[in-house]
Amino acid sequence: MSQGPESYLDDSKQLTDDSTFCFSCTPEKKCFTRCCYDINLVLMPYDILRLKNRLGMKSGDFLKKYTSVHVGFGSGLPVVVLKMDGPYLKCPFLEEGKGCTVYDARPGACRTYPLARMAKRSKDSETVEEFYYIVREPDCHGFRDGKEWTVREWKENEGIDEYNEMNDIFGELLQAKTESGIETLNADQIDIFYMGCYDIDSFRENFLEGPNLERYMEDPEVIELISKDEKELLKYGMRWVKKKLFQGGCLACAGSCSTEK
Repeated sequence: MSQGPESYLDDSKQLTDDSTFCFSCTPEKKCFTRCCYDINLVLMPYDILRLKNRLGMKSGDFLKKYTSVHVGFGSGLPVVVLKMDGPYLKCPFLEEGKGCTVYDARPGACRTYPLARMAKRSKDSETVEEFYYIVREPDCHGFRDGKEWTVREWKENEGIDEYNEMNDIFGELLQAKTESGIETLNADQIDIFYMGCYDIDSFRENFLEGPNLERYMEDPEVIELISKDEKELLKYGMRWVKKKLFQGGCLACAGSCSTEK
């Protein structure tokens, strides 16, 4: 596999919302869609939700058809990666001569490129500090005669903010795992993490439709909200995993129903 974009981070300058850069990715560029081959594209929970809805699929079916899963060597958590197609390892959503067939639901990493977001949650507040680096891959012609953007304009144009919002909630979960001191998960815990973060339709079936005591201990207004809004359901699912695996219980009972084995 070729080197990933992280290998080409230009960390000589941190970019904030008002920083400017020049970039254009258009069909007349010699390298157009070349970045859609032979990539290690990790999918975040919100990426999966948007893609499975764009394709009209259940999350479990999407995950089975389009992704592979492994346990991260450093994190000990399940990592979902988009499966590439054919001998040239093409993105499954790339159509030759036309480009991305799921462009309106493309993953956050694709939207953010050629920027790379660095985010850190303050321990003393709920705010997330962020800055960006430029990714300068040698085969990318997007920087030649590119349009000038501020980082803020790029985020607005590409619809990045809602992806960042959801990724930051996932980041809360990862931080809670680190702070808990838990290094590895057993098979049942990995299944809980996978369902609550990635397989949102299975989470709905188990939490909202099955005989689940935790649901009856939750505020009825919360249950009504997550029953009607899938994005809110995913937020709840990620926080449910955080509480259940790394903070000693479910959201509703503030830790009284421990899941220690």
